[in-house]
Amino acid sequence: MNHPTEPPPERQGAEAIPQLCCHCGELTREPVLVDQAASPSGPVDLYACPKDAPLFGENIIQPQRRAS
Repeated sequence: MNHPTEPPPERQGAEAIPQLCCHCGELTREPVLVDQAASPSGPVDLYACPKDAPLFGENIIQPQRRAS
């Protein structure tokens, strides 16, 4: 089962789904997964924009890159 923020299989490899930066609140088309928060329904991914991602230091889980 895909995570709700992942594109459906036919769209995987396409441009990244815009996400809100958890630091500045801006929408970014180049989200960086920086952390996961616990919730009753399971973990929730937290993203940052490329400009703010370094603020999370070693908490960065993995950068999401656009397909070439």
